[in-house]
Amino acid sequence: MFRIYLTNLGKYNEGELVGKWIDLPISEEELEATLEEIGIDGERYEETFITDYETDINGLKVGEYDSIEELNELAEVIEDNDTEAVEALIYFGYDTADEIAEHIDDVVSFEGSGDYDIGYYYAIECGCLDIPDNIQNYFDFEAYGRDIEIEGNFYFANNGYIYELCR
Repeated sequence: MFRIYLTNLGKYNEGELVGKWIDLPISEEELEATLEEIGIDGERYEETFITDYETDINGLKVGEYDSIEELNELAEVIEDNDTEAVEALIYFGYDTADEIAEHIDDVVSFEGSGDYDIGYYYAIECGCLDIPDNIQNYFDFEAYGRDIEIEGNFYFANNGYIYELCR
């Protein structure tokens, strides 16, 4: 879910709150109808701003004067991709639709929730270390994972997966 409350700036400055909640992404026709509903006529009232927003994407921030077109593009990227992968990219500092779309394939996920899982994933699943089966019980996967985490970019999602940005 990603929605914004779009407000008529001119009417707001006159002391009247005129706006409407819109769900993103929104079609051009629906946006035009919404602008007309809140009194944006292109003559007396031309400008809008975002009074409020709601989203279930952790870390996503929306500013009062963010571009509706860019937010709409971002909503489309979110809709087309794994929510947690998008959250990971936002966590790593990517916040535009273009950046997220460009780097979405750089995000790798695996099941886990901590250093042990990172260490096990890299040592065993990825085969980064050749640990014979008979000594795996003695290997400190947690310490190994902690060392990898120091140098890596990991996002611990609420869905029980760890997301890593591989550049």
